[in-house]
Amino acid sequence: MEAHADYRQILKAELDSRCGQNPRYSLRAFARDLNLSPSRLSEILNHKQGVSRKAAEKIAKNLGFRETEVVHFCDLVSVKHARSIKERQDAHLRILKKQAEQEETKTFQLKLDAFKIISDWYHIGILELMNMKGFRSDPRWIARRLGVTPIQIELAIDRLIRVGLLRRNRDDELEAVENDGWIPGGVPSESIRKFHRQILQKAMEAIATQPVDQRYVQTHVLALNKEDVPEASKEIEKFQHRFCQRFQTPEQKDLVYCISMQLFKIAEDGP
Repeated sequence: MEAHADYRQILKAELDSRCGQNPRYSLRAFARDLNLSPSRLSEILNHKQGVSRKAAEKIAKNLGFRETEVVHFCDLVSVKHARSIKERQDAHLRILKKQAEQEETKTFQLKLDAFKIISDWYHIGILELMNMKGFRSDPRWIARRLGVTPIQIELAIDRLIRVGLLRRNRDDELEAVENDGWIPGGVPSESIRKFHRQILQKAMEAIATQPVDQRYVQTHVLALNKEDVPEASKEIEKFQHRFCQRFQTPEQKDLVYCISMQLFKIAEDGP
């Protein structure tokens, strides 16, 4: 269970994880697994209803949490909704103690955030969307524009803030932050592979749904020398750099596009 200051964030993160594993998984399915009605779960996630400690314990156990995680989840609920001041204070003290124990894992959490940002394309989509005219900080608006769920966007915004790529101003609006040091060393190759798989999937969807005048898809199959592959890769990298310099103008934009290029073998080596 990732470290969160609000029990709702834990629920949202769990829903996000399940949706990532199964694209057909939904809020309704999540509510079923938690033994809640969809409307009740929706109101909990949207801060319109609270949860009792007894109900929180049932939810945590339905999520398969370990005993210590169940207690922590219930404490996060009690801090928000317990009727007794003493119960809220006791829960707060237990949370502070756990936070002190977890302080040494904060760097690890930031690494997890960075790996998640790298592996899921919509994090970069949010940052680019902020350059558009009429951008709104509303997760529902962002989710509609990017074609993902509001919960995915809320969690993505939280991660981007934690790693220092976003912040909120006094009006609670999102602002981009220049931060070249947010990527940790040793990024797992699986995170990068996942990102590329997602982009290729988006390209397939674009071929099926976008008009030809709104997309450009071109493929060449050619024979070349093995020794030329490194130079060919560098030429593609140079082109992408020139392309971005030419079209990423300072003015506000009205579209978010993706340029993705691949160079790979389609015939095996050997006689």
